[in-house]
Amino acid sequence: MARGFLIVVSILNGLAGLVCGVLFIAGPDGRLMQAGALLPVIQELPLASVFFQDFTWIGIAMLLVLGVPNSVVTVMLVRGSERQYFATLAAGALLILWCGFELIFMINGLAVGYFVVGLISILCSITLLRSASASA
Repeated sequence: MARGFLIVVSILNGLAGLVCGVLFIAGPDGRLMQAGALLPVIQELPLASVFFQDFTWIGIAMLLVLGVPNSVVTVMLVRGSERQYFATLAAGALLILWCGFELIFMINGLAVGYFVVGLISILCSITLLRSASASA
């Protein structure tokens, strides 16, 4: 069950990270993601004059922090890689860091939900790592 959860989460987070990242890069004003209303909020973040005048850097970060790692994790899980649960642990940690940063500056239910998913992913990864090392 834990492995199935990790596969589903990595597929969904990988797709969401890739699609949303590309949409933020393609439409840096947020129009493609219907996120234009958030632009004034992100323009108040630390280093806003460098990174947060539009959604370009957020799109790049979303690709690199969520999309690519979760896509790699999906492949590792499907292939049964020996390092798969270390990768899911790292992807869960990245998700928690992303959501934690977001929650510090703007509280929203979606980020809370993803934060919980990240925590569950880490717990599943640790459980599977322990059972793999116990059976080895």
